[in-house]
Amino acid sequence: MSRKVIGWSVAAFVAIALVFNYLPSLVADSIYKNVDDITDGEMPATVTSFESGPDIVSTIGGSGEGLNCSLPALTNVFFDGSRDSRGKRHLVLQRFRQACVFHDLCYRHGLATYGYNQNDCDRILQNAAFRLCTYIRNGSGTGSATRCQTDSKMVLAGVSMGGYNAFRGWDRSTYFEFESDPFRSNGFQASRVVDHPFKAVDPVKYRNDPDQVILSFENVRSDIAVTCMTCGQLPVFEYTQDPNEVDAELRSVGVTKLPEALLKREPMLSETVPIWLPPRRHHAAPHLLVDSAGKHHLIWMSRNNRQDTMSCIVGADAARLLTNTLPRRDLCSKDAGSSLSMVEVDMFATSPLPMEIPGASDPIYATAISPQKTIDNDLSFCSRSASRPIDQSGHDDQSKCIHFSGDDVSKGAALGAFQDFQVIRPGQQIVFARDVDQRTNSPLTAIWQRVLGDTFSPAGALLVIDVAPPATPKGPALAKLKKIVRFNIDDRFDPMMPITRKLDDLRFLSLEASKQTVRLRTIDFAKDNPAVGTVRLTMGARDLDLDRSWAARPVMVLETQDAQPKTKLVFSRGEIAIDPDKPVSPDATTEALTLQTLVFERDAAAPSDAPFVKSAGAACRITYKFAPGHADWPCYRAFEPDRTMRASPAARMQASQMLIGHFSKSAGHALAFPDACLKSEPIILSPQGDTFMPVSGSAGWAGPPKLRRTITCEPLDTATVVSQPIAQKAR
Repeated sequence: MSRKVIGWSVAAFVAIALVFNYLPSLVADSIYKNVDDITDGEMPATVTSFESGPDIVSTIGGSGEGLNCSLPALTNVFFDGSRDSRGKRHLVLQRFRQACVFHDLCYRHGLATYGYNQNDCDRILQNAAFRLCTYIRNGSGTGSATRCQTDSKMVLAGVSMGGYNAFRGWDRSTYFEFESDPFRSNGFQASRVVDHPFKAVDPVKYRNDPDQVILSFENVRSDIAVTCMTCGQLPVFEYTQDPNEVDAELRSVGVTKLPEALLKREPMLSETVPIWLPPRRHHAAPHLLVDSAGKHHLIWMSRNNRQDTMSCIVGADAARLLTNTLPRRDLCSKDAGSSLSMVEVDMFATSPLPMEIPGASDPIYATAISPQKTIDNDLSFCSRSASRPIDQSGHDDQSKCIHFSGDDVSKGAALGAFQDFQVIRPGQQIVFARDVDQRTNSPLTAIWQRVLGDTFSPAGALLVIDVAPPATPKGPALAKLKKIVRFNIDDRFDPMMPITRKLDDLRFLSLEASKQTVRLRTIDFAKDNPAVGTVRLTMGARDLDLDRSWAARPVMVLETQDAQPKTKLVFSRGEIAIDPDKPVSPDATTEALTLQTLVFERDAAAPSDAPFVKSAGAACRITYKFAPGHADWPCYRAFEPDRTMRASPAARMQASQMLIGHFSKSAGHALAFPDACLKSEPIILSPQGDTFMPVSGSAGWAGPPKLRRTITCEPLDTATVVSQPIAQKAR
């Protein structure tokens, strides 16, 4: 009897071992297909922040729900958990976290921002997991493409099971830019607030235009056009047949003789114009960089392809984009003969970023952190002038890199630096590097984590990198690790974004959403043991708890340029007006939504524990009316809650980008919400005391086919209203 028990026990043990070791990979390989077998040594694309206006310090996306892998607790059991060649183990949630961070943002914001569907997000995750697997391996099979194909499928399978219903359709998706290379997007829009391009050139002509304008960039598979949505109906230059008759606007951008493309024309400043960027590249949205002199630069960091790290770096400004960008040749270099600066450089990274290096002869640099410059994957800082033409000698078409040393940045220890948003300041970058390897001295903890994982990846280091001008004209920017701050903070608080642009200020903000509320958290990494604290929001001299619906749309953090600067937090939320007891008619010709905004502020020099006080708020009712019989068009139908992937005018407005700047005639910061259905007529809310009012109450056309939008606003000043969900109202 005992022999039978032993025999059956051994058989059961073998069966369980076979199930755990082979069944998951067999199922994953059977269901999912292989991704491109690319073993070029490149890391996956890093999430990238894009600031939309000159006063914006940061934008906090992610809906306050943290950024991590939505994998079942036992996932680690199905993966190889043995030590690598350096004696380190890597748990699944940490090893593939970079892919999961992108996937979380893609699920929450991908549809509204880039038009991504759930399949797009999942395939990007699988590709990213494959690339990570070739970098971060357990066991002796480092770099095994076959094993990495299976591992990437298993990650996708785990995320699909753990978060299959987490993708957000048009009922919940909101606009937040995070993608440095949106190659899967069929088309998207992004807007930037910049100084008026010609008001300083001709103050009389443009006296009725605001000090700042909104540029809307429409990108259809890297074919880009720009529209100045708040510019007046004024000609940029007068009609002429004489190439030597150059107006002041064109002279301001260096035009001394009119090219043939500008003869016999009288283009309006407000009309849509193409932007002639080098073809055969993946163009994302432009980065807005404000230099120390206050000039606004618009910079594209465009990847050539996903098989290498060559980048086409294009520098522009609003004046050049709105006049003439037609080159003589389709190159990414000075030989293109474009009015834009162009340089093509290998940045040794998938998501390079522009930054200003004060004191450099060419102060705008393309920069990147890279793990691929050493065999041991030590962290390097790579840089090159974003405008200096390529010298054909001395590998000038490659960025120059400085290698960092130390336990926190060498031998792959800082591969977590590519998981989160980098913070860029003049002469300084800040990087969060969560640990990717299992670090514990407790055997019991190691076993526990091996079985159940380390859900919130708490351990990591904040890296402060100071960047000085290069010692030689073609040398690398002089980067050094100024400070390394170890922390133990759950990634439930990611993304952590800065509260100011001031150098060496290490205070960060985060959103944490619960079932009913959202709280603003603060972390000061200048302290020895950084910890999560709570930021007080007050309204009417009382502390305020905001409803969690205020976290769905990104929160904007801005710092004013006044004599006594203020830090402002701008919240917004929207809700489509639907009667739950009445089905939406396919013949509906109208729909409405409520859009609310709240602004809190305090002195920029105030201590960290000072509360933010509510200074303004508005509740707006937006109504769309459209002609019947065109329900196949996204702008001519009402939103149906049971078909969340079908957009409507109200759904797109609920998800829209929010802009902040001086683009209305009133003093103070106005708010704008671009309208995907009325692209040249955004909703602009002008500040009036402690509220906002629409600059125009109506927009659109009478047809055919008819499409009209009306808006009315009232003050939002009741704590009970903002601490509860938006009340549903029938159309």
